[in-house]
Amino acid sequence: MKKIKLVLDSILYYMEDASAFANPHYIDLVKEEVVSPDLDDDIGYEDVENKERYFCIEPITSNEGYEIMQDFTASIESDEIRDRLIDALEQKKPFRNFKDTITEYPDIENRFHKYKDNRLKDILRNQLAEYGYELEEQRSKKQDE
Repeated sequence: MKKIKLVLDSILYYMEDASAFANPHYIDLVKEEVVSPDLDDDIGYEDVENKERYFCIEPITSNEGYEIMQDFTASIESDEIRDRLIDALEQKKPFRNFKDTITEYPDIENRFHKYKDNRLKDILRNQLAEYGYELEEQRSKKQDE
């Protein structure tokens, strides 16, 4: 399996962006960087059709996002907080309600973001493994400062 070293900050962001207006993003498996035919002048859609070189960053589905919130909620020790998050997920607009509820608990909110990022990394690792790549996370320059 080939190793690929990537800074994951932007990739995780693109994995969460399921907006219909979002630009498609790809991992250039040779340069080990994120590219977009809509934003990069030197990359066109005909280029990214080369599956040997470009890996499409697929946004997670709303079902996957909901499952991540459910799984995290199940891990909460406090009955009160867990019940409030379950209630938020069972109402209309569960994503908005979950976000609004979890912001009331900053420590839990921080734990959730770490949990979600780890789940997204696992999804990406599995997708890249199917392509024959082993993911190595590279620290961003921001993290080193």
